[in-house]
Amino acid sequence: MSARRQGAALAAAAMVLGAPAVARACAACAAGANPASRLAFFLSTTALSLLPLGMFGAGFLWVRARMRERFADEFTERDAGTPPVNPPSDSRPATTAPNAD
Repeated sequence: MSARRQGAALAAAAMVLGAPAVARACAACAAGANPASRLAFFLSTTALSLLPLGMFGAGFLWVRARMRERFADEFTERDAGTPPVNPPSDSRPATTAPNAD
């Protein structure tokens, strides 16, 4: 490898390795970042991480409330001891008692 190519490769490697320190693309990740920026970054990250969990929890509570409302009186007839309003029809033929003649 020629000295010129070697020098170019070394310069490219130094630029790639030194780029994060120079660029400081993230205000919260930089070494000398403002503590207020760091706190804001942390709080927004926490809020955005908990948002899906909150949505799943709210959906679960909503479904549970609707199910309780819909099935609130499902067992009231049984618990009250009254026969059902529409008894199930028996498709079997009626049996007769044997004649004791």
